[in-house]
Amino acid sequence: MQTNLKEMARTIRQLLILVIVGAGFTGTLFAASPSITSLSPTSGKVGTSVTITGANFGSTPSTVTFNGTPATTISSWTPTSIKAVVPSGATTGKVVVTVGGVASNGVSFSVAHGGIIR
Repeated sequence: MQTNLKEMARTIRQLLILVIVGAGFTGTLFAASPSITSLSPTSGKVGTSVTITGANFGSTPSTVTFNGTPATTISSWTPTSIKAVVPSGATTGKVVVTVGGVASNGVSFSVAHGGIIR
C-alpha cells in the first residue's frame, strides 16, 4: 500500500510538471485578462475611429463592442492598441475588448447622434 501511494504521488508530480511546462509553451494557463486604460476620443458619432489603449489584447484581432454592439471595422490591432470604428446602432455605454472569451473592463464612450450625445 505504501509503495502504491509513493508511485501515485510521483505520477501526480510528473503530471503537474507537464501541465505547468505545457502552459508555458501555450501561454493559456496564466493568460492575463485584457485591460483598457484609455479611449481617444471618448465621444463621437457612428463612423468615428476610436483608439483603444491598454494591455493584453494579443496580436490577433478579436472582438470590440460599443455598449454591446460589435465593431465591424477594426483598422489595426496590437497587444496594446486597437483602432476600431464606432458601429451603426451603437449607443452610449461601455467599450469592451474580448480576447479568447475573456472580457476587459468597460470604459465609457458617448455616442453622438446628429450633434446630440445620447
